[in-house]
Amino acid sequence: MSNEKFDLQDDLASNSVFTIGNVFSVRGKDIVVRVNKDKNLPHLFFKGKTVKNVSVGLSNYVKILKGFTEIICKVEGEYLEEDKFQTKKTYANEKQKIERFLNVSVFGFYDNEGQFQHGIKEMPLIGSECRILSREEFERLHELSNDDLSIPLGTLIDEETQEISVSVNNLFAGHIGIFGNTGSGKSNTLAKMFTELFALQSNNSNFNSKSKFIFIDFNGEYSGDLTLSTPKEIYKLNTEIELEHTRSENKIPLTEKSFIDLELLSILSNASEKTQKPFLSRAVNLYKKIIIKEEEDPLEYFKNILKINALRILKLKNKDLAFLCLDRYKQILKIQNDDTEFTIPEWHNTHSYFKCGGEADYDNISDEQYKSQPIYIRADDYTFPENIIEKFLDIARVQLLYDLLDYRVQNEHVYPCITKLESIKKSIKKVIDTSVNHNRDIFRQHNLAVIDLKFSNREIKKAIPLVVLKWLYENHKNTYDGNSSLHIVIDEAHNILSENSVRESETWKDYRLETFEEIIKEGRKFGVFLTIASQRPSDISPTIISQLHNYFIHKLMNENDLRAINKAVSYLDKLSFDSISNLSKGCCFIAGQLTQFPLSVKVKLLDKPLQPKSETINLDKLWRGRGN
Repeated sequence: MSNEKFDLQDDLASNSVFTIGNVFSVRGKDIVVRVNKDKNLPHLFFKGKTVKNVSVGLSNYVKILKGFTEIICKVEGEYLEEDKFQTKKTYANEKQKIERFLNVSVFGFYDNEGQFQHGIKEMPLIGSECRILSREEFERLHELSNDDLSIPLGTLIDEETQEISVSVNNLFAGHIGIFGNTGSGKSNTLAKMFTELFALQSNNSNFNSKSKFIFIDFNGEYSGDLTLSTPKEIYKLNTEIELEHTRSENKIPLTEKSFIDLELLSILSNASEKTQKPFLSRAVNLYKKIIIKEEEDPLEYFKNILKINALRILKLKNKDLAFLCLDRYKQILKIQNDDTEFTIPEWHNTHSYFKCGGEADYDNISDEQYKSQPIYIRADDYTFPENIIEKFLDIARVQLLYDLLDYRVQNEHVYPCITKLESIKKSIKKVIDTSVNHNRDIFRQHNLAVIDLKFSNREIKKAIPLVVLKWLYENHKNTYDGNSSLHIVIDEAHNILSENSVRESETWKDYRLETFEEIIKEGRKFGVFLTIASQRPSDISPTIISQLHNYFIHKLMNENDLRAINKAVSYLDKLSFDSISNLSKGCCFIAGQLTQFPLSVKVKLLDKPLQPKSETINLDKLWRGRGN
């Protein structure tokens, strides 16, 4: 029982002030309340203080009493009518001629423990008393966290005295979507929630050891020393600088297994579905057989393959095929045409074979004679290149030799995909480090890593997020024991989650969407949570949008974007939805499992050193020469 002393006089005074009218009509969940004529002022007075009266707004609520049940309604509109029931022929003032009505909709109730519950339990009766909420009731309605572990986000838009803090568990134990036009404040919202989280958990050893956060940053907004958290691991991937100036700490330490993936290589090489992709499949299988063959030395195994294929080439009777295969073989051994130490056997035009001294051919050559040939000696000197793409290309060329010698493929049909991989190997070498130990962690003893793609070319921006996130997701899923979490954050997510891109093949589009759709559908059961931020929600796969648990909706103007949000967030009321295109910078609607009803929140701006680098340039200062 409560220890508070009941004061009848105080209670009566409170009821008389906060009661504003009665239910006039009930049509489904839409209720009309007739307001008492003495309650049409903008503020009411109670105990010497002003109380904000009810009006149409984003955060204006009333409660309707039905017996002991308190039904909570949101004010969605109001209108005036002439008082048809006024019996007096003369009026004290013109206001007596007018009656004020409120359109309210039922959306919740207080349970027996005084906690707000969303949904309809009972409907009011005509004549039921309608009251505005007291300050304590208003605050209780906006309590989004009942535990101690919460982070502050900001205040209500139209009631800035009401602070909004959210439950860490309800927010981060789910997929998050942050949407808004450029300049709407979505980057600050993203940075705010994670900055507050890292500050709250800075001394929590379990947080630092059991939860990992990976940020995919396309515009270099979150790689500042103080942004999000410190310490953190930052990878500034740069394909524009010269290779010799690439610092090893700016290369992502990936395993070979994570990169040698058939679908990924097919996409990077623009491989055709019926000819080149089957060839790449054979090359990938050969790579795995050679490199991941524990019982033998991979290098010696590969050298023996080279020597066997060299002898097969020297025994060919088809001149064009023989010299084509010899060219591919020289590419594997990195032999230049002006290399005087490597002599090509002479071709016997009359009998169509390579000469092995005099007029003899290679069909009956002895082992000792073969071992003395330059082609054998150079094969014995071969070493694997450190770059993963170069290593795969060497093995792919060996697979091509197999296929050519067995008359399985035609060179002109298959070789273009190798040429394409050859063209991007320098970019791969600048951003991926496969020379490190395979057990090395991408987080390097931290729990936050930022991959900055600002100075990467288009191929790297497409490939690296997919490679890294797929690798991290599968590794986490395969080792998940119910005691860890992985949080993937993608800013400007339309860059890799777009469903409408016309700059890429259908194969690439299907592969990346299937990968991320699996993460968002299945990831939660493995402790993997996805956060995406985008200017164009309409570009992102509807499957991904619909699977999000919490939405932060900033200003959106495009009709397609508004339609995408309306489909995904079905419980956003009409007044809130109609206000999306008029939101001020930094303001947003929060909806989802985080809150039982949509909230209009003004997210607090981070201090200047902590802000992401996303501010709009001030042209007035620029043109007037006033600096920043």
